[in-house]
Amino acid sequence: MNKTIKSFFAASVGTMVLTLIHHAYGAFIYDEPFRLHVTLIAVPVILVLYLTFRFYQKHRETKKGKILYRLFITMAIVFPIGVIGLYEGGYNHLVKNILYFGGISPELFAQLFPPPMYEMPNNFLFETTGIAQFVMGVSGLYFLLKMRIKNTAVPKVQV
Repeated sequence: MNKTIKSFFAASVGTMVLTLIHHAYGAFIYDEPFRLHVTLIAVPVILVLYLTFRFYQKHRETKKGKILYRLFITMAIVFPIGVIGLYEGGYNHLVKNILYFGGISPELFAQLFPPPMYEMPNNFLFETTGIAQFVMGVSGLYFLLKMRIKNTAVPKVQV
């Protein structure tokens, strides 16, 4: 098994686990249980990523194995890279912190990041784990691009 594919798997699952920790911590410190909604998405995504990747490892040369691998790649692009990495980590935390500490007007900040869905940066650990989601998502994107360059990202399926 290619080391880059394993790294892509680790970054994808790691991003989802990190988001579980991040949202649970946010629910606790802000006393906002709605933040736990992420478990309804993250847990099933982690299971699908794990099962499709493991099945592919054991059945690489079969048609089913290759189809499930495509599902693995698709799920990883949509959730750990797109929804969690780029949107949640990138926009909801990295951009928010850059604008806030960069001196954006409070009125514009409130329009871009309306409460109660967003908190002003006031907890170092919460914001750091939020930004770490972006870093993990981008690392997954890096390994995906590396796989594409090596032409191993999506195996051919014979119909």
